[in-house]
Amino acid sequence: MRREKVQRHPRFTKRLEVKFTSGENTYKGILSNLSQSGLFIRTNRGFTPGTIIDIELMMPDGTISVLKGIVRRTVKTPLTIKNGMGVELIEKDSMFMNFIKSFHEKTGTPLEKKDSKEFLIISCSQCGVKNKVLSEKISLGPKCGRCGIPLRIDIP
Repeated sequence: MRREKVQRHPRFTKRLEVKFTSGENTYKGILSNLSQSGLFIRTNRGFTPGTIIDIELMMPDGTISVLKGIVRRTVKTPLTIKNGMGVELIEKDSMFMNFIKSFHEKTGTPLEKKDSKEFLIISCSQCGVKNKVLSEKISLGPKCGRCGIPLRIDIP
């Protein structure tokens, strides 16, 4: 059984130049979207998930924001426009945070979603399918979405 959270921070579309480095490898890409906790970089040179990268983000005013992140997913498709990597930010500078706050002020969205829901992933003992169940609904006795038998909940 695994806990999973719905995205906590709203995402904003923004196209900015990015330089990212891991070890001796440095590449360039285009920022596709960003949030307070992560970003997606369009690139053909994505690193494998789990790689820690240093990021230089070229801000609209020409200054550079310095970030550190961990690659959470890499997308490689035949259509090169979809290639890139999702990065969870683990270090952010004040320039980046001020940039994010400006989006929230323009759009009127709060910095964090107040309705972030927590889910449990429960594997069915009968058919093995993984079921995503809202934590607040556990007490109602959830059933498997495929075979319909009651899910056994093992809480550590």
